Amino acid sequence: MSLNESNLRQLNQAQRKQVLMQWEHQQHDSFRTDFQITPYGDILEGFFVNKGVWNPAIVTARQHAAYLFYHNNLFMGKDAIDIGCGTGLMGVVMAKYGAQSVVMSDVSTLAVENARQNIRHFGLENIASAVEGDCFGGIEDQADCIIFNQPYFAGDPPEGDTISASMLAPPELIKRFLREAPNYLKPKGTIVMPSFGLAGDPNNPAVVGKDSC
Repeated sequence: MSLNESNLRQLNQAQRKQVLMQWEHQQHDSFRTDFQITPYGDILEGFFVNKGVWNPAIVTARQHAAYLFYHNNLFMGKDAIDIGCGTGLMGVVMAKYGAQSVVMSDVSTLAVENARQNIRHFGLENIASAVEGDCFGGIEDQADCIIFNQPYFAGDPPEGDTISASMLAPPELIKRFLREAPNYLKPKGTIVMPSFGLAGDPNNPAVVGKDSC
């Protein structure tokens, strides 16, 4: 399975090059790694990254994890939701460093299984759980902090290609997330959504949010 022009037709040349490069680097077998969150000894030892699930250790997810670590006031003693959880990195960081509860969700069965594996490995079963669902599908309760590490690039991933689906999504996905999120956010709650300047406006929450909220 590979990407083709029909999947990338919404992207310019620089964006296509980036997506194809990331797709190639994400073709890995299952492995374990010590995930260094900060330079000061804050490490998730033996973190599971399974085949078919986005490897957060080689992309900006490590910076996002560090951001949550240093801004744990967003979730300390509070309830959190991690949409598009992948391996469960963001949810694990929140659960380990102060959250009262964390619900992780992903549309990919492989990702949900991976997240559950990391929940068990770090002994977080009493705090964290992972459910399978599209966007907020499978989420029942509200949270003080919602994390969504959305696919940055506008496109249509090949059916069954979970790696492509971590990078590419129709712009409607972010619009739907922003429409639905208020129903799951407690008063004075916070939504954290990173973006990538190279990807442009279609999947940029700062841009899309103006028309969706």
